Amino acid sequence: MAVHSKGDKMNVDIQGAYLNGYAKADYKNKDTGEVVQGDFCVQIQQSKTLSNGAIQNEYYDVPIARELEKNYQGKKVGETVKVPCNVYGENFAQIKIGKAKK
Repeated sequence: MAVHSKGDKMNVDIQGAYLNGYAKADYKNKDTGEVVQGDFCVQIQQSKTLSNGAIQNEYYDVPIARELEKNYQGKKVGETVKVPCNVYGENFAQIKIGKAKK
């Protein structure tokens, strides 16, 4: 995981094996009533070796800005990709990922 920041925004790049990319459904903004295009999500898999030698796979659906969607078109399943994310949570044991801030 590579960490980078712009001002007060901390973003990270999560690297893993590409599984899929999909568009979330459009939704209506509750305040304005405007229909907003849903995010594009990149599904990735990360594998880590545990202390007993077993392999644990973790799967992430990472929302990205629609303008970044083109970066993942044509990717093959299993191909290594980096996905920009924003992280938040109480601590690294409870880390949550979200769409990277511009």
